Amino acid sequence: MMKQRFTSHSTFKLERMYRASLERVFAAWSERSAKARWFQPAEEFEFRVGGREFSRGGPPGGPVYTFEAYYQEIVPQERIVYTYSLDQDEIRISVSIVTVEFIPTLDGIKLIFTEQGTFIDGHDTPEQREQGTKEMLEQLEKSLGEGTADNLEILTQRVFDTPRNLVYQAWTQPELLAQWWGPTGFTNTFHTFDLRPGGIWEFTMHGPNGAAYPNRSVFRKISPECIELRHDSKPHFILTAMFDEVDGGTKLTFRQTFETEVEYNKLKPICEEANEQNLDRLGALLKKLSE
Repeated sequence: MMKQRFTSHSTFKLERMYRASLERVFAAWSERSAKARWFQPAEEFEFRVGGREFSRGGPPGGPVYTFEAYYQEIVPQERIVYTYSLDQDEIRISVSIVTVEFIPTLDGIKLIFTEQGTFIDGHDTPEQREQGTKEMLEQLEKSLGEGTADNLEILTQRVFDTPRNLVYQAWTQPELLAQWWGPTGFTNTFHTFDLRPGGIWEFTMHGPNGAAYPNRSVFRKISPECIELRHDSKPHFILTAMFDEVDGGTKLTFRQTFETEVEYNKLKPICEEANEQNLDRLGALLKKLSE
């Protein structure tokens, strides 16, 4: 008997507030490296009207989901409209049109995500897609390095598909730490690395332009669950890294707390992206070590 074919149609709208700048939230959708922090990394990414975004991925052992999108309209820092199809292995399960709107408010950026979808032969449902999209927007929130102004704090979170002990090694073995510490393009020369409460970590960061940046920190807490240090060089801040085991991987919470509101406001836009680049480099090293 031939299987009955059918389609279902649905529209859903989700609204989220993000405590980050408009430029940063829009970049999370429009820049390839920023989007890869919360969305399946793209094999092809052309952010322009008529441009294509293409990615494949899925859980270990399958199935493989193929995402293919085409950008229909882009109003910088205001609106993105794209159409996309989603395949499960060789089966097309849906075709949708999505509108993403970015609205500045006093509390941050209000994002409105509207999807109008056609779901094919019951392989996916509107309810499942809406729930998956909610989870996706939560991952976006975690990727933004959002700050808590009341606490003068910048918070960045990342989940690595790597055991906690390996993530901890990358933080505590100086030959590994030196390979990834700092934003993209920076290198390090370690002078002192005394890994114990009260121990000193002194090093020089070398910028892509050849500039040297001396750094001195004092470790306050050391354990497989948490590393905390006080950065004694300017700017002064407390850095806390927390390692939580999640589903065979590791959730890293990277918390940077400044001493003064002036320093926080001045450095927040710089440190948000720098911290993300730092964890991008950590992720690349962890992938290499896992292989």
